[in-house]
Amino acid sequence: MGEKILIVEDELVVAEDIRLTIEQAGYEFCGIAPSVNRALELVKQQKPRMVLIDIFLKGNLSGLNLAYELNEKDIPFVYLSANYDPEIMEIAKRTQPYGFVVKPIRKKDLLVALDMAHYRWELKAQSKFKSSKTSIDKKVNSRPDKKYLFEANDESAIQKTKVLEGIVGKTSRMQKIFDSIGLVAPFDTSVLILGESGTGKEGIANAIHRLSLRRDKEFVKVNCSSLPHNLIESELFGHEKGSFTGAFEKRIGKFEKANGGTIFLDEIGDMPADMQVKLLRVLQEKEFERIGSNTTLKTDVRIIAATNRDLEKEIDEGRFRLDLFYRLHVFPINLPPLRERKEDIPLLVSHFIKIFSEKAKKSISGISDPQMKKLIAYSWPGNIRELQNLLERTVLLAKHNFIDEIWLPDVKYKNNLQESVSKVKTIDEMQRDHVLSVLKHCNERISGPGGAAQLLNLPPSTLNARMKKLGIHRKHSY
Repeated sequence: MGEKILIVEDELVVAEDIRLTIEQAGYEFCGIAPSVNRALELVKQQKPRMVLIDIFLKGNLSGLNLAYELNEKDIPFVYLSANYDPEIMEIAKRTQPYGFVVKPIRKKDLLVALDMAHYRWELKAQSKFKSSKTSIDKKVNSRPDKKYLFEANDESAIQKTKVLEGIVGKTSRMQKIFDSIGLVAPFDTSVLILGESGTGKEGIANAIHRLSLRRDKEFVKVNCSSLPHNLIESELFGHEKGSFTGAFEKRIGKFEKANGGTIFLDEIGDMPADMQVKLLRVLQEKEFERIGSNTTLKTDVRIIAATNRDLEKEIDEGRFRLDLFYRLHVFPINLPPLRERKEDIPLLVSHFIKIFSEKAKKSISGISDPQMKKLIAYSWPGNIRELQNLLERTVLLAKHNFIDEIWLPDVKYKNNLQESVSKVKTIDEMQRDHVLSVLKHCNERISGPGGAAQLLNLPPSTLNARMKKLGIHRKHSY
């Protein structure tokens, strides 16, 4: 491997552990810097290919300051941190790191993060090279006489851009997602798929499993939002006969069933807090017990999770565990909504019409230009799922072998949507409401056991500063 790595860490014991890990993995170690100033000196002297940075360093300058300098020098870096603060994390994201490893650092997490960072760096370099030679055609399918004809036995237009079975896209954002899938699939790395409802998160999870070394084993799907609260633990981990009322026989849970394969936890943001703790244990220790049993079972599963929620907001408001987020967020994939990839709509239309025509035993050869323009102009609040359902219905209702009429939802929906969006509170307003509700719950107590700072997992000084910023005045002093 031979890549030179610089470690910027002010805890010597932690830094030495990292050094041993990267050297054993074949990387070249080029120094430990306890401060930003020392790091800049070593960058100049050693010219590292990658830098591992602790965000919170002792002294006036933090790892964030160093990140800006490394970006200027075009040197990739990965953050190390055990602390979480929404404001700091927002700043950290803007520095465009190539990865994030949570402390205490596990050897496997660190090495996977370095592999991913290396790949992303190469991908960025290739992207720069390609962008200097090519440009995206903004006039695709824009001719006024275009009839959007396609033959049932000619899939060349789709095959040129369909990188993975069942997933269609030619935009640069989708191509990057395809690259990410190809990169992460062979590893056992946890993947977190983020995106609005209907963007195709389950399809991405399927593709990762099919391209993995676990492809011949089980791919088990769990929808966390649809499981009754009192049955989630039994569903995931199983139970013994007689372990609770109604347990008439032993049940094998989803994790046991997925052993050796992949488990897909859809809508992970809806998982109750008590189950988040138990899921974290499975991620960390690779073990669990069935309800009513004292026998610990080992499990070898690859976890892919998905959500349409903003997990960082959920963390800030106390509904999702920070440590679980870090374990799942090793390799995030962000799916764009359909309204942000409209160049893919003609391709998707062709793809779905072919599928539903064959299913309905019809021979649909194309769609009229005015109808295609309607589809491209529509906002698609339901994303690809909405387009898919619309086209299935359209094909079934089609009386000819050419689609010249499509019934889209009333445009009033769009106006109502815009009206509701205008009423959405700002992040500061929501944060202020949350802090006020916690203060009320704690009878205005800031510090000490049961105080607001403890419940919000913040130092009292940080909470006081945030309250001042949000315009919240203390009524009592404790």
